[in-house]
Amino acid sequence: MCEMKMNVTLKKLKNMKRNAEDERLAKLLKDNAPDVKPNEWFTRRVMNKLPERRRNFRWLMPIVYAVAFVACLVMCVKFMMGYSDAVITVRDVLYFAVMVAVTLFVGCQMVLDFARE
Repeated sequence: MCEMKMNVTLKKLKNMKRNAEDERLAKLLKDNAPDVKPNEWFTRRVMNKLPERRRNFRWLMPIVYAVAFVACLVMCVKFMMGYSDAVITVRDVLYFAVMVAVTLFVGCQMVLDFARE
């Protein structure tokens, strides 16, 4: 939870517009910064201590949700179109109820996941 708040704060900071005072302060810090000798070993040590970079598969989630949602809708429609019996059994009602519930669950999860971003 704390990490998510920090990410939101960082995004807000990046989107903030810089005013004249910010520009003056940045110039002052840049002009008065001490010169640092390049040290290749420092960079290597720091990079070696960093945690391994995670792969980002966030682009895959909308595809998975869309495929699952469409598959559920197709199954519901196919069930309704293929139903030609004059008698409705409890099993038929349960199958349909489960298909509708799964379709609604996938749809809600998809909307909630997009709302979080």
